[in-house]
Amino acid sequence: MNVPRVLFLDDEINILKSLKRVLHLHCRDWQFEFCTSPVDALSLLLTFDPWVVVSDKLKPEMDGGDFLRLVSEKKPAAVRVLLTGDTSPEVALEVSDVVHMLIAKPFEIETFVQLLNRAQSLRSLPITDVIRRQLGSIECLPLVPKVYRELTNYLSNDKIETDEIARIISLEPFVLAKLIQLANSAFFGFPRHVTNPHEAVVRFGVEFIKSLVLCFAVFKPSETNNEQMSNHLFSDAMNIASTSRQLALACGFDKEALDQSFILGLLHNIGMLMSSILNIKPQPEENITQSTGDNIVGAYLLALWEFNPEFVNATLYQDGPEQAEEVSSLCCILYVAKTVNSARKKGINALDELSATDTSLLESQGLLDNITACVNEFKN
Repeated sequence: MNVPRVLFLDDEINILKSLKRVLHLHCRDWQFEFCTSPVDALSLLLTFDPWVVVSDKLKPEMDGGDFLRLVSEKKPAAVRVLLTGDTSPEVALEVSDVVHMLIAKPFEIETFVQLLNRAQSLRSLPITDVIRRQLGSIECLPLVPKVYRELTNYLSNDKIETDEIARIISLEPFVLAKLIQLANSAFFGFPRHVTNPHEAVVRFGVEFIKSLVLCFAVFKPSETNNEQMSNHLFSDAMNIASTSRQLALACGFDKEALDQSFILGLLHNIGMLMSSILNIKPQPEENITQSTGDNIVGAYLLALWEFNPEFVNATLYQDGPEQAEEVSSLCCILYVAKTVNSARKKGINALDELSATDTSLLESQGLLDNITACVNEFKN
């Protein structure tokens, strides 16, 4: 039985009653269980296999983080969510080894509806149970970077000021430096040099800025990642992002699609970075390559971080767009950009690297002629 299921734990009975009443109206296809006792909730896991487990942070019997650690041992594939009135960096760090998502209290019911939609997106990914449990068992699975979380929270307000967006970005010097560098790159062709985040926000636009902040925050050097490898993957990502945007421009994509092509290029190898940091390797019985495993990890993280399904699928099928149930132009553009990048390194013509299947696929998407012309331009 593949019914979506969620377990809530909170010692405030009124909160549970309110959730039960409203969620049954909004999410009729979900099966819910509500507990006030951690002991009862853990016992319920013997017969109830939840897709999502939500726990309050502070309870008399057991801390919410400790409860979710026990859940991770019993049901590692479940998405684990912590409710807390304190979303400070200290709390995030304290539970980073076990929590996939933090939700601030008080909360809107729409937050939970979105959470369950994200969980369904994760479950829809063609991931084996073995990999799903492996991902769920990882200690320190990355939360959304702090600066991105703060920016997203601020952008949910009715009134948005570019000065405040710039202030949030300025909290992360690495992210700010990369943003200013990109804003001044010849690639985008802006006529005037910018020197501060406010000008960069105005130049790129809010939505594009939000995605860029996530990209740069992910690649920020830290104690957990290999700085040399991170720099190499970031450089590779920038090359493919630039090529993706050039291809998308040649294909007549609108501004939103151009931005998406660039961001997808920047994030396409996030799975490789995280697989290295978290030491994720495919098991023999899974019959998949490390490259495919990296793409799965990347797609899983982007789904966890609420990227749209097209973006997630493009990450998952970047090395074989024809394998996707629904082929997207976005995925095809990324695939060609990676082919061009690989051909450049080998010193050969990228068009010679495209198979008959590739050209047929591009033709079915109405991209072949424009991409061929664009790739030929790369040679000149």
